[in-house]
Amino acid sequence: MIAELSLFVSRRPTVICLKCGVSIPQGSMLLAEDEKKRGLCAHCAEIKGLQLLPPGDAAMTRRSKKYSSRTVVVQEWNNKRKRYERLGQFVEPQAIIQAKTECESDESDREAKNAKAAVKRRIEDREYRARFAVEIRNLFPSMPDGRETAIAEHACEKYSGRVGRTAAAKEFDEEMITRAVVAHIRHTETNYDNEFGKGKRKREIREEIRPEISLMLRRWKRERI
Repeated sequence: MIAELSLFVSRRPTVICLKCGVSIPQGSMLLAEDEKKRGLCAHCAEIKGLQLLPPGDAAMTRRSKKYSSRTVVVQEWNNKRKRYERLGQFVEPQAIIQAKTECESDESDREAKNAKAAVKRRIEDREYRARFAVEIRNLFPSMPDGRETAIAEHACEKYSGRVGRTAAAKEFDEEMITRAVVAHIRHTETNYDNEFGKGKRKREIREEIRPEISLMLRRWKRERI
């Protein structure tokens, strides 16, 4: 079985290596269960002899991992998306060479397959946004015409990390749909954006406009006459 370990880019000011006792400064790599736990510095993690393969090529990543007896994945916390993201992986040099040779041999086939898959994903994403808009209209039948489309486009924008990209939203959960509508009302129907820079915190500003949002939600939820 191929061993796979993870090196995390530490967010903590200082972490002490469990093996050599040196300080691991913030922003340096740490071998641990996650970046918040104590662990080993990059030197003690014994990655010497391994080569870093940057991310971006799924086939190279998959195949180099298959051909390497050791794999050490580098991960960093993305605060905006609230998740860990890969920064690459350390593998044996010969595994990268073998993976590159294999990738070059079937490059045209993979490009054709990827192009077909990309078209399929675009169609699926367009259908999802359209369905999301329909669900918004069903929940808020009295909202102004066209708002459901604008809300869906914004909330479901790919890679945005917004509510429309969550797993619950993709199941058309009522709470997630309502959150998307609330965000839209907050920015388009209230003075929310203009209140920043006046010494108020975000939470305070949101509390002030909460009654406006609640009133608008009730109005939009009414059946059209």
